[in-house]
Amino acid sequence: MITTNPFNEEHKLLRQSVRKFVETEITPNVEKWEKDHHCSKDVFRKMGQQGYIGSSFPENVGGSGMDFWAAVVVTEEMAKANIAGLSMSIYAHTHLPLPLIKAIGNDEQKRNYLTPALKGEKITALGITESNGGSDVFGMLTTAKDMGDYWELNGSKTFITNGTIADFVVVLARTGEASHFTLFIVDANTPGFSTLAIHNKLGMHSSDTAQLFFENCKISKANVLGKPGHGFYYQMNNFQEERLLAAVSATAMAEWALEKAKQYTKERKAFGKAIVNFQSLRHILAQMAVKVEACRSISYRAVAEFLEKGNKAEGIISMAKAFTTEESQWVINQALQLHGGNGYVEDYGVARAWRDARLLTIGGGTTQIMYEIISKLVLDDVKHENKLAGAKA
Repeated sequence: MITTNPFNEEHKLLRQSVRKFVETEITPNVEKWEKDHHCSKDVFRKMGQQGYIGSSFPENVGGSGMDFWAAVVVTEEMAKANIAGLSMSIYAHTHLPLPLIKAIGNDEQKRNYLTPALKGEKITALGITESNGGSDVFGMLTTAKDMGDYWELNGSKTFITNGTIADFVVVLARTGEASHFTLFIVDANTPGFSTLAIHNKLGMHSSDTAQLFFENCKISKANVLGKPGHGFYYQMNNFQEERLLAAVSATAMAEWALEKAKQYTKERKAFGKAIVNFQSLRHILAQMAVKVEACRSISYRAVAEFLEKGNKAEGIISMAKAFTTEESQWVINQALQLHGGNGYVEDYGVARAWRDARLLTIGGGTTQIMYEIISKLVLDDVKHENKLAGAKA
């Protein structure tokens, strides 16, 4: 179980470094990247050079060799920059495909893809979601056929973060019946591979989002990731890290909104006094603070259990993802309300946070999917208790 402060001196130094990087390299470019609807590819390289992308990856593959709390630090500081689109791009690059390559990739794949990605020299994406499937992976229509010397990949993916800027994509495709799926590393210059940017999103404007298309793509046998037919199980295990950091990010966004609301209510005056002096508004701030603290507690507990139990911490991770992403929306919505009309325009940043946070209950598994996972685990506990009671009787 965690203490109130799980961070050591190395984590604190990392936080200071990331915070300074955000102030100098990210904050001045926020408005431009939001208007361009994608961030600069150069920011990946700069973050890679500083060791932020590979903070929790082993040194022998190009990482910094720190523990998972380092990834929490980077995620929190990026989220507090109030440019969730960029945070999403970095997060989708670092914590979606790269853990798969680290876990099941061979030495050549790690050398050609993982290490350059951790250094920010190559950008990557994960291709899972399809327009007809959504959270239903078994509904996947993208297929790959073993042609002897190579695999032939056909199909499409949608809502893929970094889709148009990626140098390579890790793609899950059906390679047989039932749960027979395989993961492939697809280089962006592969003939038959194309992308189409998705525009008009509610939020995450600085994040590149795209559709991916595969038309008779020839994929080398050397680019099969892990064992053929085992891709579904690899990916299911990989979801835990994604959902865990979504909870951390949601908590940090809520904390940012709370601080903005506190500052604004102290400065904004009405009826001759700062509006923070009105009891009804102070109580809203109090409720926001309680929810932020609750979000932090459950997300940190989930991190601690993940470090101890790995993917067996699925229950608390699902709870943390469901709770924090829903509660952070409430906190940010209240921050907007406390800003009044100023909250409804872009100048104060709260409107952007409000738009961006809405995705968190959808991406990485919807809240409803989280509740389905949780309910099954709860019912399994009930069944186990009933069996024990029956045995004692």
